[in-house]
Amino acid sequence: MSARRLALVTAPRTGEAFESWVDRMARVNRCPPAEVATMMGLGLRGASADVRPPLFGVRSDDVVRRSVFAATGVSDERVDAMHLSVFEGGPLSVSAVLAAGRARRPSEGREWAAVHGSRACPCCLLVSGGVWQLWWKLSCAAVCPEHRVVLLDRCPSCGWVLRWGGERPRVVPAQWVRPPTCCANSVRGRPCSQWLPAVRVSRADGGTVEAQRRWLDVACGRVRPGLGGVEVAAGEWFAALRACVILLRLGLPRVLGRLPDVPGWCARVLLEERVERGAHGGRFGWGPASARAAASFLTVVMPLLAAEDMRELSRRLAPLVRTAADEGCLAARPLARLAVPEVFAEAVAAQVPVGRSARSPWEKGSSR
Repeated sequence: MSARRLALVTAPRTGEAFESWVDRMARVNRCPPAEVATMMGLGLRGASADVRPPLFGVRSDDVVRRSVFAATGVSDERVDAMHLSVFEGGPLSVSAVLAAGRARRPSEGREWAAVHGSRACPCCLLVSGGVWQLWWKLSCAAVCPEHRVVLLDRCPSCGWVLRWGGERPRVVPAQWVRPPTCCANSVRGRPCSQWLPAVRVSRADGGTVEAQRRWLDVACGRVRPGLGGVEVAAGEWFAALRACVILLRLGLPRVLGRLPDVPGWCARVLLEERVERGAHGGRFGWGPASARAAASFLTVVMPLLAAEDMRELSRRLAPLVRTAADEGCLAARPLARLAVPEVFAEAVAAQVPVGRSARSPWEKGSSR
């Protein structure tokens, strides 16, 4: 369907997610988001309950750009900036996100981003009038650096992941206008009316806030990351961060006694997440299960990656590597899949115990 010029257009906000903008456009035009998407010429997948345009919110293309511009006058650059593809080559791979989108729970798979759902800061939603930030969809979104609170994962009323869609995953409601500051997940055919700014959230630890800020600087391309005194590509840096998260999971609970200065709340959350994720080896590579889990991983892992030289990096990684070796888990497949930078692989290899059957997952000749 060709795009139609909409009568009322509201401009996208800086950092806003594409589906958030469509929701706000639907609100000002007083029609369901699916109708707005259709008028934009986005091409819905039929009239089923799972109303979702192809690539919706993940990556735009020439057809989407032309259609959106014809309907709203919004430029190609602003349309691209509202899609997860802005994080390509850093926290995620768009092709992997699209592949994960075919799974029932894509946000819990190998790619660390939510295709359907999102986390949120209730304070930001109140101040902005319902603008959902794009970075909230990333699995390491843990705390709001501005309001210093832990992000909200689930609606306290309906229990579903925010913007998941309720009983069936649906990001473009076809029957009602979704208030930007409300949950509006589908519950028995009706939108959940929970007003999210009223939800009480926890204050974030100061160290976690700073860790989230540094993580966001790298994710948004504001700084060039380094490891052990060596400048590395953003994708490699995020691969190293994932490797640390996996090693930490593999070493639980013993590794907690070997790591210095782990806050008590971090230890509790990490052990809870281990139970939630289950003991299956394949799940060690999944993204953090919640904002609280993401906050714990950032609090523990970010200081490890801040080492100023390779020797210090190796020393800081020692508890993770040696505990995983003791547990016989260094050969875990999720580790070997990661394209970590050479400096990180060398730092890990230096801590593999000598004379043991354990070997670094990035040792030359090891299978992936």
